[in-house]
Amino acid sequence: MLWVTYGKFSKEGIQGLIAKPQNRAEPVRKLVEALEGKLISHHLVLNGDIDFIIFTDIPNEKLSDISHVNAMLVRGSGAIETLTTVPAISAENAVSQMKKTQQMAAAMVYEKPTKS
Repeated sequence: MLWVTYGKFSKEGIQGLIAKPQNRAEPVRKLVEALEGKLISHHLVLNGDIDFIIFTDIPNEKLSDISHVNAMLVRGSGAIETLTTVPAISAENAVSQMKKTQQMAAAMVYEKPTKS
């Protein structure tokens, strides 16, 4: 499954990159491969809210592993302030999800909160 990970460097992470400029794609690739995945691309955007975006292909059954690695290993390093990983669904495959949602809405599977 295609995953998009984005995040923000901590002050210490930025200072580390300034002190020792480096391409972080290789360490990211090693981490992704340890999750039986493939690094597709790694980009820096450095816009203040999001500093980097990473695209990976990691098996669905590794979802729990991704969450734990992000929370403990990557954020625990101190170099990353925030980190979010979400699945990316192709526009083609999204249509089937929209239809499923449409069916669930028609069946009233979910009701929004109402005022008492």
